[in-house]
Amino acid sequence: MDFREHQDKAKKNTLIIWFLYLILLLISSTLIGYTLFVGFNLTQFYQPEYQQYSFGEKFIAANQIVFQNQEQLFGFLGFSLVALLAMLSATAFGFFQKSNGHKVALAFGGKLINDEDELSIEKKQALNIVAEQALAANIPAPALYIIPDNAINAFAAGKTTQEAIVAITQGSMVSFNRTQLSGVIAHEIGHIVNHDIKLNIQISAFVFGFTALFFLARMIFYQAAYNRRMDGRAKLVLFAIAAIIALIGVMTVWFGRILQAAMSRQREYLADASAVQFTRYPNGLVEAFEIMQNGGKTKLENPNAKEYAHAMLFGMGGELFATHPPLDKRIKKIQNRL
Repeated sequence: MDFREHQDKAKKNTLIIWFLYLILLLISSTLIGYTLFVGFNLTQFYQPEYQQYSFGEKFIAANQIVFQNQEQLFGFLGFSLVALLAMLSATAFGFFQKSNGHKVALAFGGKLINDEDELSIEKKQALNIVAEQALAANIPAPALYIIPDNAINAFAAGKTTQEAIVAITQGSMVSFNRTQLSGVIAHEIGHIVNHDIKLNIQISAFVFGFTALFFLARMIFYQAAYNRRMDGRAKLVLFAIAAIIALIGVMTVWFGRILQAAMSRQREYLADASAVQFTRYPNGLVEAFEIMQNGGKTKLENPNAKEYAHAMLFGMGGELFATHPPLDKRIKKIQNRL
């Protein structure tokens, strides 16, 4: 496998996906700004002096106001900026909420493994492999957690290399021999070296940020529902604004999750290439993948599994939202047959 070539390709594709994320953010904030500005202008036309005009005439007039003068255009841009800041604030909140790798491992019921404990041979072996692969990758050895689940999976988490953790399930400990487990752990070390652990947090936070649109829609809905002085037709306009913003939110989150899955697939290829680089033995990871192809269970029972599916070694989603490439494709890339 020409792992450096695959690494370069995965990094290039990652930049493209980041660009698409920013485009999605700008488009959604512009649509929200347009909806708010035109909608609020439309409510102003439900005054007695505009009774002679039809809804179509009022709607056209509300749109034309945007481009009447510079002041109105700045008003439209102001609404767009408010929507953008709301999503960015939610993104920042999501980033700090999900940045602690130890909390993520504990959320899965993970148990921290260290040399001071009385350990079984399997746990000692796993701890030694983590130290070996970290040395090969030239990073500090991350903390190791064992997840008490019979599914076969693993993940890395944390905000920085110094704070990183690697978690493997009990099912992985039982199913893989030392060579295969080395490939799996090297893959997770690869995620740490390539800063995927931080990238995973950023992507999750971005998708979480889009949910701010639902809170905005709810605020407008309540404003219309409990404002007794507002004309009934104006209230209907506000209800329509809330519905449109909620719909934009649904579509934005939907597209965001598609991009999240696409980003995750590229980083999996990158981590596979890194595992080969660290172990210098491609067959270890290939054999682990072949075990999964023969019916290995990957889905964890923990309710947090869906939220962190993109960070797992083996995917748990459908085709469109698949966070991982097909195993046969990953095997072919490792064996340089693709």
